[in-house]
This record gives sequence, structure tokens and C-alpha cells, in this order.
Amino acid sequence: MIDTPLATETEPAPRPARPWVRWLLALICALIAAMWVYAFIFAPKQGVYFVTDKAWRTAADQICVSAEQQRIALADTAQGYISEPTHEQMTQRADIVDRATDIIDGMITDLEALPLDGDDNRERVAVFTKYYRQIVEDRRAYTARLRAFQLETYRETLVNGGPVTNVVIDFTSGNAIPHCVPPGELGGDT
Repeated sequence: MIDTPLATETEPAPRPARPWVRWLLALICALIAAMWVYAFIFAPKQGVYFVTDKAWRTAADQICVSAEQQRIALADTAQGYISEPTHEQMTQRADIVDRATDIIDGMITDLEALPLDGDDNRERVAVFTKYYRQIVEDRRAYTARLRAFQLETYRETLVNGGPVTNVVIDFTSGNAIPHCVPPGELGGDT
């Protein structure tokens, strides 16, 4: 008897990868690596709001320090938190907030008057002051509601899905002018 091997199905040999596919994958990997090298080594380290004029940043922070001290002097916490204020207390609060807002408004005007080097810097500061003026408008709307005896939470205009204060804080943080951060003394009213 002769043993004959049984016929078996053989799997086809794997197709070799096409050379252009390898080159394409290598190119994609090289581009991704180049992007990260650029991001970590060569990309500018300043944020989009960064003012390159150091003299402006120094003078701006000094203006904001003065405004902050004036606003702090207005604080009146002798009565503590009042959960159910009278109409007189709401009007008094509106008066204090308006005086603080006047200080902020003057501060913004002083910041705008500072000399700046370069059109890019002027554009950045213009955006900053535009949004800061929106905060002033929001504060004025709040005091108008207080004067109408509507005790409501302070509301801010939304910019790109977040409160306008976030944009101003990004600018002040990026330029190391911490005293120019918008005041937060209006929170907590319900």
C-alpha cells in the first residue's frame, strides 16, 4: 500500500506591503514628530494675549494696584451677610457697587491711555479693554436690578461659552498683572 498525502488547503502567502504605503506611514509619523518638536522647542512661549511692551505691563499693574486699594476702601462688611436685605440696604449696596464700578471704569481709561509699542500690542490691549468694559456694563445692569429691588445673582455676559471675566483673567495672567484681575465682590447674592 502506498501512502499518499492527503490534499490540504494551503493558505495563500501574505501579500507584501506596497512600498508607497510604508512611505506614506513614515511621512505621517515624521510630520507628527516634527509638530511636537516645533511645539516644545521652537514655538513662541507667550500666549495670544501677551503684550511685549514691558513698560506697559509695569505701568498697568501700578494703575490697577491704585484702583484696587480705592475699591477695597469702599468695602463695608460691618453688617455681615444679609440674606433678606431691605430696600434701603439694596440701594446702599447698589451705591457702593456703582462707586467701585466707577473706579474700575477710570482704571480702564487710564490703561487705554498708556503708550504702547507696536500694533499687535495695541490690538491685544484693545481686546482686553473691550471685554473689561463689558464687565463694567454687567455691573451697571446688576445695580440697576438692585435699585429696582430685584435681589438676583450677579450675571456676566458669556464669551465663547464662559463668563467674560475668564477672558480678562487670561489676559491679566498672561501678562503678569495680577492686580488688574476683575474684582469678585459681587458673588453670593441670591
